[in-house]
Amino acid sequence: MKKRSFQIALSAVSAALATVFMIIGLNVPFAFITGYIFGAIALMLPLAEGFWAGGFLAYLAASLLCLPFGGIAVFYKLFPFIAFFGLHPLVNSFQRKWKINRWIAWAVKAVWFVGMLCAAWALFSEMFSVRYEWLEIWAYPIIVVGGAAVFLLYDWLMIKAQDLVDLYVSKIDRGGRGKSGIAKRTGPREDVADVFGDLSGQNENECEGPAENAPEAGSGPEDGQREPSGENTEKGESEGKDNNNGQ
Repeated sequence: MKKRSFQIALSAVSAALATVFMIIGLNVPFAFITGYIFGAIALMLPLAEGFWAGGFLAYLAASLLCLPFGGIAVFYKLFPFIAFFGLHPLVNSFQRKWKINRWIAWAVKAVWFVGMLCAAWALFSEMFSVRYEWLEIWAYPIIVVGGAAVFLLYDWLMIKAQDLVDLYVSKIDRGGRGKSGIAKRTGPREDVADVFGDLSGQNENECEGPAENAPEAGSGPEDGQREPSGENTEKGESEGKDNNNGQ
């Protein structure tokens, strides 16, 4: 139950963030590419938990919420998000789940990406007149060649971004589950005992050794007096003889 609640919360946060990023991209000049990228990253949140239905619903909610906030007026900017950028993280997640060959997947996605760019350009040219004749002639060849080259880098960056999102979402999930996440240590660590040896046995020997070898009370010299050793006595006698001979 807690797992499902966490996934639903991730989907809601994902939809909200994607909507905010796309609204900024639609209404701020020359920020639509940033909106696509960060909107796509926001939609990776539920996918990190394998919640594909939540990821699709977040994409759908973000696409619909953007319409009244500039999406209708500048639909040519919103179209790439609906047709590609919003669905791309979900497709990458399915690619990883089904273990599809990356080069085959890249070829299919590159055709998808280039087709989206061509459709977006056709939509843009219908809404606005193109001033340069050479652009009307060479626009599609440039989009096909340049789009395929750009997509190779973009797809690789999005896969790495998904790995980072997976890492941080897993940390949040473990931290929220308390004892099932990061365990609280209330006792000594076992690995410390392995490194320094059996500390308990060593302490017992140290405590038992002096007690067994300690002399009984009253059997030794009085406090503050020490018996001279034999070596020191012999040394003193030899020094006394040398002094007598010298006199």
